[in-house]
Amino acid sequence: MQIQPIPGWRVHIMDGRKYLKTATRGQSRPAVFNNELIFQLAAMAIEKMMVGVSQYHHQMPFDHTLSGLTKALSPVCPMDPELADRIRAIERMDDMCSLTPVQRSGPSDTAIRSILDIGRQVAGFAERHLPLDDLETLPS
Repeated sequence: MQIQPIPGWRVHIMDGRKYLKTATRGQSRPAVFNNELIFQLAAMAIEKMMVGVSQYHHQMPFDHTLSGLTKALSPVCPMDPELADRIRAIERMDDMCSLTPVQRSGPSDTAIRSILDIGRQVAGFAERHLPLDDLETLPS
């Protein structure tokens, strides 16, 4: 049976890659990109790419939390457990969808290196679980 992807999955993958590229390049421009902005861009990149893979595989989660996306993908293309744990840890560092305001400090340089590494791993995961002919049209 051939998979009939949910329309729009390519847009999510392309947007995720663009966010990740911007976040990565932002490290060299601290006057414009502080750690908070880089962290949020990288988190959005990860979410977008995971949504794109989910859409392609008809596995839309009930929510777009990183935990929900990881869980939704597990039946069709499970992640390496270590990567899945690292993705879920992002939520513990920063609850981006919290309805309650939380006073916290900005992410450290170590957290930035970590989330960018996770983003690159998720990009690789997406490439392995999407058709290569479709990926050729995506920006790197």
